[in-house]
Amino acid sequence: MSLTEEARAPFSLVDEINQGMDQRAERAVHNSLVEVTCRPDSGQYFLITPKLLPDLNYHERMKILCVNNGEWLPEEKGLGNMMSLINGYVAARQNRSNAAS
Repeated sequence: MSLTEEARAPFSLVDEINQGMDQRAERAVHNSLVEVTCRPDSGQYFLITPKLLPDLNYHERMKILCVNNGEWLPEEKGLGNMMSLINGYVAARQNRSNAAS
């Protein structure tokens, strides 16, 4: 990760960099990755992970792709709809922000 700022590759990929980290370390690494990789002169950066902590910092230059793999599919219509989950999260976060103001 320390070479990310110096590397001039068109893209970088890390796989499960957060594996085995406690929440404090995982949050610190994620925030550092966001800061370094979302600069205008940065190449593409791919993070592959089976889990992410809630309420992480995200940047407008980031794109999140969620790939669900497995045998389970929701039987209830609308359950598991990623856009619905994201919209609900954004609305809840805005409500908390407005309440704090």
